[in-house]
Amino acid sequence: MVWRETGIMEERLKFVAACLSGEETMAGLCALYGISRKTGYKWLGRFQARGPAGLADLPRSPLKHGRATAADLVERIVAEKEAHPLWGPKKIVARLKRQHPKETWPAASTVGELLKRHGLVGRRQTRWKACGTGPFAEADAPNALWTADHKGWFRLGDKSRCEPLTAMDANSRYMLGLEAVPSTAQSEAWPVFERLFDEFGLPQRLRSDNGAPFASAGVTGLTPLAVRFIKLGIVLERIAPGKPQQNGRHERFHLTMMPLARAARGCRQEQQQAFDAFRTEYNSERPHEALGQTPPVEHYKKSLRPMPGHWPEPDYPAEAAVRRVRHNGEIKWNGETIYVAQSLVGEPVAVEETEDGQWTVRFHAHPLGVIDPIHNKLRRRSKGPGTGSLAAASTTPEL
Repeated sequence: MVWRETGIMEERLKFVAACLSGEETMAGLCALYGISRKTGYKWLGRFQARGPAGLADLPRSPLKHGRATAADLVERIVAEKEAHPLWGPKKIVARLKRQHPKETWPAASTVGELLKRHGLVGRRQTRWKACGTGPFAEADAPNALWTADHKGWFRLGDKSRCEPLTAMDANSRYMLGLEAVPSTAQSEAWPVFERLFDEFGLPQRLRSDNGAPFASAGVTGLTPLAVRFIKLGIVLERIAPGKPQQNGRHERFHLTMMPLARAARGCRQEQQQAFDAFRTEYNSERPHEALGQTPPVEHYKKSLRPMPGHWPEPDYPAEAAVRRVRHNGEIKWNGETIYVAQSLVGEPVAVEETEDGQWTVRFHAHPLGVIDPIHNKLRRRSKGPGTGSLAAASTTPEL
């Protein structure tokens, strides 16, 4: 039987009051209220032990969950999150398992709930998602492909600009460089890459966007920085305009380092110190999901191609017509002048005839374009099925 619907607490209080008055037997009162004697003695005992509060229903859940995470493990999980506030549950679990492999750690989903209960997880923001890899070959080994970009600028405490320059190994996700440079100028970028090449060697390919300092708006798209890369034997890859997903791994890293921009330091030196500390943690401690929750340092090895002591000369075939680019960015061809690129002033380029009778121009192994004999201009080769077709392109000189 159940209590009558006059109000459970009211009925229980009346029952207890009647019991304490001693005017009725327990059996008679229980029959009157429609409950068993066992239930009657239970509520009388609770009232005697705790007063009216003892007549309230107790939670039905067990006082201690049989599968609850041990308190000492919870403390260590919380401490790890506080030490690495930018890390999610998966990375925290991976790090704890590596440090203490004999412990039985909870699943990442359980860790996420524990962190929520401790107020250590904020509202998850919508993440940018890459939707393709583009027409580029995958990086199958360390230094097969480096990616580089400038993160959006922000103001430091002294009101100066900071334009973080980032370089990453695509295969191992190893962060090669994270530099607090003041602008996207060529003069700021080259010393950074020169130091990286001295320290890590040369990559086979380097992928960037079409902005400064990596590319220009001219026919060849070359900047002084790109010219140096080509002379070192590095193949240039440029993502399509408006297609950041073609450099998706790098873009994803920029989201990871976003809090550094939101917590700008007082000056460039202090900001670089913060960048260096972040880079060390990112490479050596932070587990990476794409690497089986291991840090990038366990997957990266320096390149076997060292930075040369001098600039290599191009190895053009004997049948190629070699022309040195003049002070105005032009070359002499068939009695006419053809503009190539201001960034190539003083450099030798090769003009070679194709099987279909057209003349292509290249610098070292990098193709520059095709000579249009009608207008005496350098044109980009189109990406269509006809390899000899010309694509209309601006002949604006590179800056």
